[in-house]
Amino acid sequence: MALKRHRLCQRRKALGYSQERLAEALGVERSTVVRWESAETDPQPWHRTRIASALGVTLEQLDDMLIDVSVAAHRRQAMEGDTRNPVSAAARPELLSGLRTFLTSYLAAPARPAQSPVEVRRSVGRVHNLYQRASYTSAARLLPDVLSQATELSSRSTGLHRSTAFRLLAAAYIAASKVAAKVGDGDTALLTADRASTAARLADDQALAAVAAYQAACGLLRLPGRASEAEQVIRSSLERLTSTGSAGDPDLLSARGALVLLAAVMAAGQGNPKEAAQFLAQAERLASTLGGDRNRIWTGFGPTNVIIHAVSAAVRAGNAYQALEIGTRLDTSRLPPVLVGRRAQVHVDLAAAAMMSASDRSVSVLHLLEAERVAAEVVHANIQARTLLLDLLAKERRMATPGLRPLAERAGLLV
Repeated sequence: MALKRHRLCQRRKALGYSQERLAEALGVERSTVVRWESAETDPQPWHRTRIASALGVTLEQLDDMLIDVSVAAHRRQAMEGDTRNPVSAAARPELLSGLRTFLTSYLAAPARPAQSPVEVRRSVGRVHNLYQRASYTSAARLLPDVLSQATELSSRSTGLHRSTAFRLLAAAYIAASKVAAKVGDGDTALLTADRASTAARLADDQALAAVAAYQAACGLLRLPGRASEAEQVIRSSLERLTSTGSAGDPDLLSARGALVLLAAVMAAGQGNPKEAAQFLAQAERLASTLGGDRNRIWTGFGPTNVIIHAVSAAVRAGNAYQALEIGTRLDTSRLPPVLVGRRAQVHVDLAAAAMMSASDRSVSVLHLLEAERVAAEVVHANIQARTLLLDLLAKERRMATPGLRPLAERAGLLV
């Protein structure tokens, strides 16, 4: 089957470039551009900055174009008729049907027994724990009921109990935003993060407001052309936290640390390795102040999480060898036990690094198989892993990667 990177090709044509002219601008042969567009080869990291500049896109947008391979879309077409957007093809929108129904139901729900603050807190904690254990399907199934409980509690609480109720509502919407971002629904992730932000402000809880901002940025990063808005959200949130101070509050420290780590990964993806390194160093200092691997307000922030994000930043920067080297020094056993998904996520990042570093795709497949062993839904539902699987399928060599197709079948990417 002939392969083609449609969006890369369309962007070149929209700017009036022939393959010859683009090759000349980049200082490569026309045959090199042909191989890029036909998905025979991937541009080396040192070419990507020049390609992005020539096409007037960010490195992040270029990465999206490079995974837009026709074979991935055709495989998904057999199930859903989607032939254009491989990121959409990788998403699992059906997991969020109940959540979307809740979000668009503006009339009051039928009367139900009221839950106490203790019961609502337990329900909110459960859905966060399910998410952190990478049980995304179970978390998504519980979210409508948990959000309904928290909404009802906030509507009837008064006095001192009102702040508690809105904190729980903010935390519930943060959980919803996490699940939506993980499975690739940027619109839902952004909407629920916005509702979390409103509830956090009503509760006057700066830490939860900062985590809601983090989730809003994650939602924006899932939407085409909105990376600059995500960056602005992160930077403005960090400025507010810096001005108010957070040294004595572990929740504020953790929220600030999470924002700094996301800023590091974004800077790396935008081709700013020096700034990314500065953010990682800042996160190390915050983790040291916090005093160890913690899970305050479900952030999982701590020294080990800083190293995990150093791997992610190296991958986003296209520095595969650095990512793999950092990975050899990483001990995820130090993480709190509930952070199963984060342990598996490391293997997704290392799979991406292995794919960039060599023509042998088998190491990448082995990392995805290990991620599946640790937490199956990190591969079956996580859009990053599913997109990587589609990319591997586009370059499949069956003798070299015998485990790839069974893994893709288990993830629902092949019929």
